[in-house]
Amino acid sequence: MKAKERFDLLSQLGCCICGQPPQIHHLTGIKYRGMGQKADDVYTIPLCMNHHTGAEGIHQIGKKTWEAKYGYQDDLLEQTNQKLETLLESYELGR
Repeated sequence: MKAKERFDLLSQLGCCICGQPPQIHHLTGIKYRGMGQKADDVYTIPLCMNHHTGAEGIHQIGKKTWEAKYGYQDDLLEQTNQKLETLLESYELGR
């Protein structure tokens, strides 16, 4: 799946924390990227502005605090990928 297709589908899912309209979040942490680089596009989850860059956002309160409050990015990525598979299957059945 190409990045644009993935991002379009992620936008349809809504924030994986609260369901609000999302922004695309590239997972943070050394596991996903090199120094000074963003993660590959396959390591993305949908987060609303508040959970992404707002007062409760991972980029504001930090990865450790955010994950303690909302769950590990790995787990949210796995859940997101499962939802994407289901969404793609439903599109294929509708053709």
